[in-house]
Amino acid sequence: MDILAKKGIELPEESKEKVKGIFLDFHEALDKWIRESVKQILQGVIKEEFEAFIGALPYERSQDRQDYRNGYYERDFESRHGLIESIKIPRSRKGGFVSKIIPRYSRRERRIIDIVKEIFLLGVSTRKIKGITKLLGLPRYSHGTISNFNRRLKDGFVEWMNRPLEKTVKYLILDGINLKLRRQWISKESLLCAVGITEDGTKEFLGFYLGGRESRNSWESILLHLRGRGLSEEGLELIIVDGNPGLLSALGTVFPDTLVQRCIVHKLRNLVGYCPRNLRGVVMAEVKQVFYANSDAEAREIFCNWKERWKNQIPKVVECLEKDMDTCLVYYRFPISIWKKIRSTNIIERAFREFRRRIKVMDSFPTEESCIRIMFALSKFLNEDWKYKPIKEFTQLS
Repeated sequence: MDILAKKGIELPEESKEKVKGIFLDFHEALDKWIRESVKQILQGVIKEEFEAFIGALPYERSQDRQDYRNGYYERDFESRHGLIESIKIPRSRKGGFVSKIIPRYSRRERRIIDIVKEIFLLGVSTRKIKGITKLLGLPRYSHGTISNFNRRLKDGFVEWMNRPLEKTVKYLILDGINLKLRRQWISKESLLCAVGITEDGTKEFLGFYLGGRESRNSWESILLHLRGRGLSEEGLELIIVDGNPGLLSALGTVFPDTLVQRCIVHKLRNLVGYCPRNLRGVVMAEVKQVFYANSDAEAREIFCNWKERWKNQIPKVVECLEKDMDTCLVYYRFPISIWKKIRSTNIIERAFREFRRRIKVMDSFPTEESCIRIMFALSKFLNEDWKYKPIKEFTQLS
């Protein structure tokens, strides 16, 4: 109908209804033909699989024969093209034949399950998914079926969170992001995240943990979990953190011998909080010279001069920087080519920006489960994207 309208052809109402009916009949017939074609293809592939399993054609005498035919059973199968009915699955006398194209107990195409799971990952409720799948031309699944999809997703998350770390993690970045989560009331909770840079220079989202605040106990349990998955202190060269007291305390317990770099961006933000508004511009510009020096010795010399100038006028700012000076300058012990990458938590902050961009339309997460689903999807997406984009500054070191 739209095609006729674009060409300026106007039809009477009765004719419009007839043409509409013709189009509907055509699409229905086309869909039916596609399903029949798919069914024939499936039957042909299953037949070839079964002949390879038996080792002989029907009525053929062969030394390679492994078994004999024993009729068939029928299976309906949900595909992207609709329900394909009465697919014949052959049986053998001894049993044991399993089709690769339609595995045993499988009632629907894997792609359909993936579509429903992706919709789940967006935080859509079970009730709404029923309507969405109908619009997509998929079957109208029951609440129980969709819950089973969700259960598979949970299993996938648990498996992902407990996967062994196959590569040596040399640099570990730890930070948390605050999210609004609706429980009995809307509360702010920390999503504690860990990103690693492996021996070949690839970034990998190692895991995330939801709940509570950034306390020592929370971070300690996370670090122990990472160690259990294969994070070795021997291979770990540096841990980059934002300066959270609970995290620093946990690191002293779990990774006491590993160097820790305080994020200079977070430190600058701390200094701004102590600095009078009228002095922030000049004071921050001078502090940055400390972090952009050519060596550790030069950085400390610049700091000493800066301290002498400001210690009487803004003592709290000077004290705030001086007490953490050693941990802020750890990056000078490493090759100059990676200073920019390891003196801040920017690598994980970029992941947080992606998180915020994806969830900005949501005022809060309706449940803990929905939060985990979405963050799981985004974490896997980032890992897929990072897999083929190693950081060249680190690859040059290996």
